[in-house]
Amino acid sequence: MSNPIVGLTQAGEMLDNRAGNYRIVPSGPAYCAGIVPDDGYEVVRAELHTWMPLDQAFAFIEAHLEGIGRPVQAFCGIELRVPAPLTLGDWSTFNIPYLEQLRRWGLMHENYSGVCRSNIALDLYPPKVTSLCAFSYTVPTKEKVKTFLLAGQADIGSDGKIIAEGDICLEAMRKRTLFTIDTVANTLKKLGVSWQETTRIALFHVHDIPDLWGAEVLGKIGEPIRKGVLVYRARPPIAAAEVELEARAIRQELVLSAR
Repeated sequence: MSNPIVGLTQAGEMLDNRAGNYRIVPSGPAYCAGIVPDDGYEVVRAELHTWMPLDQAFAFIEAHLEGIGRPVQAFCGIELRVPAPLTLGDWSTFNIPYLEQLRRWGLMHENYSGVCRSNIALDLYPPKVTSLCAFSYTVPTKEKVKTFLLAGQADIGSDGKIIAEGDICLEAMRKRTLFTIDTVANTLKKLGVSWQETTRIALFHVHDIPDLWGAEVLGKIGEPIRKGVLVYRARPPIAAAEVELEARAIRQELVLSAR
């Protein structure tokens, strides 16, 4: 299979997935920062009614896309639930088969993933094995709608260092949260969109965050906060990280049953 991600645009900041009909803000090998569909396309999110072990999920995704007449390269986002946060060593090992699958599907450009991803470690009732919770893909549309997808942003800097590592006091949790908000805002800007256009914001944390709904924390998001925030008692996938934030704009969401 030839690689449909043909490289950087003239702006030098985005990748182009021509076969899948979307553009990508690259981030690293495990996931991209965000994607935005080409004109005439939109993102659809499909949630599984019953989660599926990851080793069965790729065939399910491929069959679903084939069934609706879309190429596998239309796959642009995956949401996973993991049994517990991983050490950095375990994280690297975990990524090996996942990235091999993306390469088979033509969704890697050199060492950059073309797919958004979130890996969430639930604090209550986690799965026994890493499982697929939801996935997203692009489809043609005649609607005048703006959709986009971001990967989950944890409290981990671009240098790989965890923000306020080892500290879960109120001020540290506030610092971690503000970092994720600012990072998501920066990705939105790179995609050419804004908080105003989001349809869903999700926050993952376990420890208390002071004045979470105040003007200087979630209030920084602005008017879209009136739509609410989906909050989970959960952690990012890397041990010692404590906060993760997601944002997306979706018009169509499905609930699928495993066949």
